[in-house]
Amino acid sequence: MFTRIALLLILIVAVPYYWLLMDPGPTSVSPRDIDIARLRALADGQTGARPVAIEYAAVATETKPGTILVAGGGLRGDDTGVFAWRLLTPGGDTIINSGLTQDQAQAIGYSNYHPELQRTVRDWLHAARRIIFTSEEVDHVGGLIAALPTDQDLAGKLTGSARQLDAIKALAPVLMNALSPASAARADPAGYAAVAPGIAILQTPGHLPGTQMIYVRLQDGREYLFTGDTAPMRRNVDWQRPRSRYAAEWLGSEDREATLGWIKGLSRLKHREPGLTLIYGHDYGWLVDPATGPRFASAPASRLPPSERKIAR
Repeated sequence: MFTRIALLLILIVAVPYYWLLMDPGPTSVSPRDIDIARLRALADGQTGARPVAIEYAAVATETKPGTILVAGGGLRGDDTGVFAWRLLTPGGDTIINSGLTQDQAQAIGYSNYHPELQRTVRDWLHAARRIIFTSEEVDHVGGLIAALPTDQDLAGKLTGSARQLDAIKALAPVLMNALSPASAARADPAGYAAVAPGIAILQTPGHLPGTQMIYVRLQDGREYLFTGDTAPMRRNVDWQRPRSRYAAEWLGSEDREATLGWIKGLSRLKHREPGLTLIYGHDYGWLVDPATGPRFASAPASRLPPSERKIAR
């Protein structure tokens, strides 16, 4: 009797644990094609200076169980982060994502917040020529939304998909009239679009309807693909596994099958194009790893005004 009860208890715990945190999703999903030649052609077909360097700001960080962002990733902690990126470009920078506020960070589970770096990102946004996003979620657009009530001039710098712009309008009604269809990147039927010299996008709906990847070729020829929320961690691609069902479907509304197709496509691309560096959406541990990371420069922290220093304590 005792053995039966023990087995029953194991099943009660093990089955939900596997289903929520380990199940990798349908194995029959086919890889989605990522046409790197088309991205290169779109990026190279724009007249003007390409970016010369990439800088990042890790505005918020947190250690999370590995099995949250990678199904079956184990309970050992993974270092994750919320990043904004600056593509340093002669004639005007492009900013990828906009950071977020401390309240926004805490609401989505990031306890280590760096207001001095968010201040740097805000300065980037003001000085930038354009602002683009890998997703319409708050950890990508939150910093922009917070700045808009007093800085509506930022609206004229946005380049996003129609779905992203609709989501931003919903979060910031002040932009209802400021954002027009002209702000949307002109994507072809397959979801490819040129953004600027050296920069192109591929729309990859799955995690969210407006999720996209951003391709960047620097002036010296180095190539990068920002995977965004499609592949938040390096192990998503190496293991060909999406987020856990708990993170994707219980906490969010992700189409895991679509996302897994894109992840398998990224895995193929990574093996086919060893010179292309994938930049994972939230993998802080990989980003700062001196052996395997991309060795980007971390943005210098800005000096906070007295009013913001009080809030930051």
